[in-house]
Amino acid sequence: MLHPTVEEELAIRELYARYCWALDTGDTEAYCKLFTDDAEVTEEAASGGLEVRKGRDEIRKLVLKFHERPDFPGHQHQMDQFIFEPDPKCRAEHWEVRSYAWATINHPPEPPHLHWCGHVRDVVAKVHGEWKFAEKDIMGWAGEVLHRFEKR
Repeated sequence: MLHPTVEEELAIRELYARYCWALDTGDTEAYCKLFTDDAEVTEEAASGGLEVRKGRDEIRKLVLKFHERPDFPGHQHQMDQFIFEPDPKCRAEHWEVRSYAWATINHPPEPPHLHWCGHVRDVVAKVHGEWKFAEKDIMGWAGEVLHRFEKR
């Protein structure tokens, strides 16, 4: 199958909605439960390097970097333009999902503003009937994603 069923796609889209909601409302436990036990998250650091976290305990440390920041409330993350591809490792009930991602900050009475934009590559897996993140790569809109422009 080259695309998830409609039911699978809707469930995967809800996974993304729950991810953003848990991240932006400070629900660390709900956030961590969205990942498989052995999940791996790679995030591009502000310094340009990569931060890799493996397993739920490490992923908890990653999200707490945000949840414990006093300036974090007011962030709203969005993800859209989902592209579903077969799992690169050909595993059943796994999909690779690429998407655009962006975050705004809203601290009224100031108007909201765009804080960050980039792209995400995930592998989602169905575990005991629930879709979870098995891999997540969070990257800015630069570098490899724009490699075709470098050839011109």
